[in-house]
Amino acid sequence: MERIITGLGELFINKVMEIISSGESFARIEKELLEETKKCAAKFLEVYAESVEKEILKDKAGRREAGYAVERRGDQRRLQTLLGEISYQRTYYKKATGGYEYLTDIVLGVEKRERISEGLSLALVKAARDMSYSKASAYVTGKEISHQTVMKKVRCSRTEKETLEQQRTVPELHIDADEAHITLRGGRKSEVPLISVYEGIDKPGKRSRCRNIFHISEYGKTPDELWEQALTEIERRYEISGTRIYLHGDGGSWIQTGLEWIPQAIFVLDKYHKNKAIKTMTAGLPVKIRKFYDKEIRESLAKENLQRLEILIQSLKDQLPEREDKIQINAGYLKRFVSGISICEKDSRANNGGSAEPHVSHVLAARLSSRPMAWSKQTLKRLAPILATGRVVYSASREHTNVPKSIKKATAKVNQAFRKQRIGLPHPDAIGTLPVSGKITGTQVLLKCYS
Repeated sequence: MERIITGLGELFINKVMEIISSGESFARIEKELLEETKKCAAKFLEVYAESVEKEILKDKAGRREAGYAVERRGDQRRLQTLLGEISYQRTYYKKATGGYEYLTDIVLGVEKRERISEGLSLALVKAARDMSYSKASAYVTGKEISHQTVMKKVRCSRTEKETLEQQRTVPELHIDADEAHITLRGGRKSEVPLISVYEGIDKPGKRSRCRNIFHISEYGKTPDELWEQALTEIERRYEISGTRIYLHGDGGSWIQTGLEWIPQAIFVLDKYHKNKAIKTMTAGLPVKIRKFYDKEIRESLAKENLQRLEILIQSLKDQLPEREDKIQINAGYLKRFVSGISICEKDSRANNGGSAEPHVSHVLAARLSSRPMAWSKQTLKRLAPILATGRVVYSASREHTNVPKSIKKATAKVNQAFRKQRIGLPHPDAIGTLPVSGKITGTQVLLKCYS
């Protein structure tokens, strides 16, 4: 094995020196070096896999103890990895308890009938968070993998739970709740909810920023299940017994459920929906008159002066009889949540949040609904939490998680051998000189300076 490793090292260094001394542009050299490095690393992976295979096959006593007997040798395995395709031979073993296994695959963590490594699968899923399946394949593998395969990898992924040190105490928390509107396969419309939790809004410059924000999104869960998860995540991070909590949203039924789950939460009507309702009520009036009604309606809502609001509503109906229905619907919406509007006048801290629409746009809509596309429920259940948290792990179905202790001993010998033989790699100076063309090039002069 030492001769193999040394040989690979010599070939790699020779190839690197040849590429560097070619006199090509930096961009060309960079590309060729990357390709050559990946090829060399892939060869090392193959050597490692074959070394594990040989050590397991040689350890007859250990296999006998674990209850494995040779059934067939020389079965080839091809696997797409981040470094490119690799192949290696492995032995098929019969288990004393019944069934058959490729022990080398178990040790290497390669799933049955899987042709893509776990590292490559994870890279594809991460790319699919921000781009289409086809573009993810092109970006990671140069289109070596089909877009259907990328979709399957997304469906096998899950979010990684964030590790937290301890609970914190903060004076206030803001929760924004809204949903992205998406299209399912078959043309039916659906929604993906998003809950964003943060400690308020900072304004370090022209752009505002939500302080210590985290997002929660799940598709297919009931409102109670979603808010129970949200409460669990909040309590993991904060001691909320003395915290003032504001729930911002459009007042939808699933958002109102959050008031039942979050202790002493105060509802605040999202300013986007409040402004939209007021503008719809006053649409069609001359600009000056419209501004007058806009101001009067806002003051009536802020002071919860419903009597004054009714007079304004009736006046709008009289002036715009053709829009009476829309005026009545939007006025009813504002009256239903008048306490969620007036709280901003009574409590200035309630104004320190309410960014539901931007959150949905950046976190969910940019991937799920910004372009014409249709989603399956199965994919949304996996993808929505990944988009919300930004953390993902690839979780292929683990049929074999326990490697027999005797087999572990055999593979440990391989690892030890590799550690000892790192010194077997040659020094670049011992390989040879750069190829010359009869004259000294600028590249050779430059390399000589750093030799």
